[in-house]
Amino acid sequence: MDKKTIRTILFTAFIAAALVAAAIKPEFFSGILSKAAGLLMPLFIGAAIAFVMNIPMMQLRKLWRKLFKKAGEKALTTLSVAAAYILLIGVVAGIMWIIVPQLISSIKLFFDNFDEYYSNFIGYCERLERRDTLGIFTALRKALESFSKGLPEMLEKAAIKGSDIVGSVARILIGFVFSIYILSDKENIRKGVSVIVKKYSGERYEAVCRRYRMVYDTFSRFVVGQISEALILGVLCYIGMKIFRFEYALLISTIIGVTALIPVVGAIVGTVPSALLIFLISPIRAIWFVVFIIVLQQLENNLIYPKVVGKNLGIPPVLVLLAIMLGAGIGGAAGILLGVPLMSLAYALLLEKLAEE
Repeated sequence: MDKKTIRTILFTAFIAAALVAAAIKPEFFSGILSKAAGLLMPLFIGAAIAFVMNIPMMQLRKLWRKLFKKAGEKALTTLSVAAAYILLIGVVAGIMWIIVPQLISSIKLFFDNFDEYYSNFIGYCERLERRDTLGIFTALRKALESFSKGLPEMLEKAAIKGSDIVGSVARILIGFVFSIYILSDKENIRKGVSVIVKKYSGERYEAVCRRYRMVYDTFSRFVVGQISEALILGVLCYIGMKIFRFEYALLISTIIGVTALIPVVGAIVGTVPSALLIFLISPIRAIWFVVFIIVLQQLENNLIYPKVVGKNLGIPPVLVLLAIMLGAGIGGAAGILLGVPLMSLAYALLLEKLAEE
């Protein structure tokens, strides 16, 4: 019996034993998988960050190649990775420079005028309660009483979640370190993966490489389109807030633009803290702000997002909307995020198949 046959038998036996263990003790097996996924999560995060950061890195690499024609490949790679991450840090620092001072100012304004805000709010509620014929405010008061009773338990859960957030931040930071190593050693990783794929794909190696390039190009264009759409939405939000004279236009537009990186629902996520900021000044203006964001969100979902992202991916806007709806129905938030690039891949494969026939 040769070594290859022995390896095949051992591998088959291992897979069979794993399947039997999963059938007998599914909770134990799922616990092991969950633990392994948790341990490997920084690596997965690092790979995702590296994928995104590879886009500006390649553009910077082209620039350095023009400027430093005699530089070696290793030096160009190191310089490009460093420049890409410095650019990222600069963007994050710029956003924090906009958000933090105005947020501190908002909190200070809230505490300085708390008594006035509170009396205005109570007076506003009393006036509405006198006109309330449906018992809405009575139900609201009972809900607030229930909320206050359950507040200690909620704070305890929030503290537990806070520790989870600290762990998530740590994993993201470790992921950033992994991403730097991945990008710095990208060529060697690519060669190693290429050798493995070539060994196991055989004659289909070229087809596998073609499919990989298609997937990579699709997801790269999706990332670029998503960033472009978020930037457009942030600018439109700023212009609209200036026209309607809403407070904290630059701060809130930055929040809306950053959260818009989450497809479709991002602007809604950014609306909650933004509306609270305006609520501290005027509850009525906060309501009008929410109306403004709803209109802007409809404009984004039905016009901006399909046009910008669809154009970048090369698919019709109607397919973008269809991908969002199907993704949301099948996979929730992850489905929304992955639905559009997956639809683009399916569309490209269909066109390729039709061209072959």
